[in-house]
Amino acid sequence: MRKTHPVNALKKLGIGLAFGAATIMSMPTSALACTQIYMGGKLTADGNTYYGRAEDFGKRYLKHYGIEPAHEPGFKYSSIESAFEYTSNKPTYRYSYVRDHPSNWMGRTDAYSEAGINEKGVSCSATLSTSYNEEAAAADLIDEEVGLGEYSYGSIILGESATAREGVELLGSLIDDQGVCTNDQIIIADNNETWLFATLSAHQWIAMKLADDVASLNPNIGSLNYDVDLNDTENCLHSEKIQSMPEEDDMRKPFGSPPPRRSFFPRARDATM
Repeated sequence: MRKTHPVNALKKLGIGLAFGAATIMSMPTSALACTQIYMGGKLTADGNTYYGRAEDFGKRYLKHYGIEPAHEPGFKYSSIESAFEYTSNKPTYRYSYVRDHPSNWMGRTDAYSEAGINEKGVSCSATLSTSYNEEAAAADLIDEEVGLGEYSYGSIILGESATAREGVELLGSLIDDQGVCTNDQIIIADNNETWLFATLSAHQWIAMKLADDVASLNPNIGSLNYDVDLNDTENCLHSEKIQSMPEEDDMRKPFGSPPPRRSFFPRARDATM
């Protein structure tokens, strides 16, 4: 069985830690940004898969660790960053979390489960903030007052998902229905699969299963070259209009191959994954 370890296990990584540290040290120290890392099992010394995120938001941004208990059906997820709400129709799962301290969110204790693992072995790392280009904004504008965002991603994934794929499908369905309030990338994993989930515009999203023989280091940009087949539902899940919207709205380049960055993301230097 392949094991996937969330962010706090990075100290066990050999080649991946050196890879991440060298790149992070080369970045400007004044940048208020995050850095997302993924190392497939075939590239690590112990054969395990590792992923995580450095939150380069400030010198002191308090966190707390805790355990969210399971809840009965009818448990409501809500947010103070937007009007997002979701009510669970089944018992939720117990999970551990690393959250922002309540002092950063008006005393709320449920804010921003940015890393954790639930009783089913599903883990996540959230979020890497990204952006979209003017054409994508014109076609599918993000409303910051509504929709799913980083306040709720982790809690939804960990509380509701028995597998990583379930987490991807649930996030996708919520975005289809309510949209998002920010552009983000999230990693969701279990012992069998690791997925990169990206919100591209208000209602367009894509999730790709990450292979064991690749590495990714991503500093707040959405220009990774995704080599994906949109019809391969085993390895790629996405919103319904991810290809038709760029074509219909005369966006920079229709989604497909070459990758989605040319449709949705601002111009940037190429990065590969």
